[in-house]
Amino acid sequence: MTCRITEAIEVWLADLIDDDRTACTFKEVDGLAAELGVHVSVVIREVQSYGVKVTREPPRQVRGFRSNSHDRWTGPGCSPSHGGSGHEQITGFGGREG
Repeated sequence: MTCRITEAIEVWLADLIDDDRTACTFKEVDGLAAELGVHVSVVIREVQSYGVKVTREPPRQVRGFRSNSHDRWTGPGCSPSHGGSGHEQITGFGGREG
């Protein structure tokens, strides 16, 4: 790894440690890798060698009592490529005559 990249990572880690943080997100590391023009695995390896943990956890979405109970096919946590109301199976090829 070049000296320029190592120095840039060390400066970034110094700012992280000044904020009393021992972990960083994958998004932060990916942004640093994009700025430096290197693959994100290079930055992750260097950051972890200094004892900083890289987390890749999606934010939690907590359902409350006011959450929509009918968001099975739409809303947070659903996949637009899965599910449906079921009418597709009847009106599609299976529901046609001949």
